[in-house]
Amino acid sequence: MRLANKVCLITGGGSGIGAACAKTYAREGAAVVIVDRNLEGAQRVAGEIHQAGGKAEPLEANVGRTADIEAMVKFALDKFGRLDVLHNNAIFSVMGTRAADIELKGWQMTLDVSLTGYWYATKVALNQAMLTQGKGVILNTASVSGLTGDYLQCAYNVAKAGVVNMTRVVAIEYARKGIRCNAICPGPILTPGIRGVGKNPDKWLRQVADGIPMGRLGDPQEVANMALFLASDEASFVTGAAMVVDGGLNAHSGMAYGQGRGPDW
Repeated sequence: MRLANKVCLITGGGSGIGAACAKTYAREGAAVVIVDRNLEGAQRVAGEIHQAGGKAEPLEANVGRTADIEAMVKFALDKFGRLDVLHNNAIFSVMGTRAADIELKGWQMTLDVSLTGYWYATKVALNQAMLTQGKGVILNTASVSGLTGDYLQCAYNVAKAGVVNMTRVVAIEYARKGIRCNAICPGPILTPGIRGVGKNPDKWLRQVADGIPMGRLGDPQEVANMALFLASDEASFVTGAAMVVDGGLNAHSGMAYGQGRGPDW
């Protein structure tokens, strides 16, 4: 029980990576606040945690709104009296458009949810809970797309790159206050959202998998396993890190042989 008696709050916890992380935190002893714009999704995940004997509370919130962020931290403190782990995981982004063709509204919404929301949640969690406690963990779901560039994903790349560097700054500024801050950088993960990308999702997913050295997409649980480590005291000397979980994608140059595989030696 690596998170026994801890309180975790995760945004975007109603599906995909967020749901896997929420259930993993609960399985390891944490009380979990599951925040999502889709209340039904948050309630479903909380119900699954309850059925497994864990503690969870669902909450509807939009992390693109500062008032909702303040309310979610207050909710966690009112319910459980403390906040040990803040996992910023919610995402919104416009994709499939070249940089010069992105609409300003889509660009702004991407940054509001996927970067500014992370910063503001961090700010509120620090000031309302963690600095007073003298201890806390902040996890940010970034992406390998925050470490390199992708075609037709400019807003997403910019937001995730910002998350990576914000993670480093928070880590060094608050390390001597008992606060650790790390980022997780997943590669392509088989979530509900990624299954519907493009006009021919199955073909696209095969192409993506073919470009990954391991030859497959990741499972949300594989990201949750990294999140659990970073949230736990096992990672007590880890802060300011951007931990890649991508099947080797970020390790290769991008130059392909055949269909993205290495030469047939």
